[in-house]
Amino acid sequence: MTTQQENKSLHLWLRMLADELNGAGFSMGDGILIKLPIIYSEQNLKETVLRPLMTALYPDITSTRQLDSKQVSELYRYIDHVVAERTSVHVEFPSLENQLNESRVNNG
Repeated sequence: MTTQQENKSLHLWLRMLADELNGAGFSMGDGILIKLPIIYSEQNLKETVLRPLMTALYPDITSTRQLDSKQVSELYRYIDHVVAERTSVHVEFPSLENQLNESRVNNG
């Protein structure tokens, strides 16, 4: 089962990836299924990218909280590879140190 910290890292990574893709000028409408300019967000990346892949790879898992560390890593590597290959956008998976730094910046 994913630790609370791993789940937070996964969601932070989705948020960071959304920011990078938006900053690089991409929209969800650049994809195959949707042809409207929709700005990326943590939630729409989770629902349209992460969840379908998670369900395909791990059919018995219904929540990111149920993933183990290896599964989180596999999902990240697969999605990161495809996104980087298609857009040249790459976002490192957040470490605990990155999350602490972000917390300090956000909390002043």
